[in-house]
This record gives sequence, structure tokens and C-alpha cells, in this order.
Amino acid sequence: MANLMTSEEIAALIKNTIKNWHVENENRPADYEVLTDEIRRIRPMNNHRENLEQVVKDLALTNIEIWHQEDIARSKDDAAVVRAKRNIDPLNQHRNDLIEEIDEIILENVTR
Repeated sequence: MANLMTSEEIAALIKNTIKNWHVENENRPADYEVLTDEIRRIRPMNNHRENLEQVVKDLALTNIEIWHQEDIARSKDDAAVVRAKRNIDPLNQHRNDLIEEIDEIILENVTR
């Protein structure tokens, strides 16, 4: 059974994840590409986990990546826009997968 988190714990985890992401990616090259294989390294397909904290953190990281890619997609640099658009689709699918995983963890714990 997973340990469910309070809303305050989830909010603090997301806040810290965002802060840490900005520190860790401060020097990321502008042409960085998010690859599907890299996303799947975070959460292999069909690998159910019970660690709600890790899944929430992965969701926060994925959202941050999407937001940054969407910012790039609004630039006037056509090559950068293409790279960003190619990154956004697999990130959105990954976000959906993580949300479903969170749903599964919560459902599993409230029906016991």
C-alpha cells in the first residue's frame, strides 16, 4: 500500500521540485531535445509504482519541461519552434501516463 500524501506535502514537493529543476538546468543548452526514450527512463511503460511521492515529483518535472518547451515554441526561431513542438507531444503523453498512475495509486488506497 502506498503512503498517501496531504495536499500540503504535495504542494511543498512540487515547489521544491520546480526550484531544484531550475538550479539543475541553469546551464542547459538552448537546443536541448527531450526524447521519448529519456522520458521512459523516468517511468518505464506499464511499470506500476506505489510511491506516490515519486510519481507526483515526476509529474511536476514533466509539467516544467512542457512549460519550457511551450515558451520556446513561441519564439521567432523556426528551428527552435520545430524542436520544441517535437518535444511537447511525448511530454504530454508522459504527463497523461503519470496522471493515470496517480489515479491508480489513489484508487487502490481508498478502496482498501
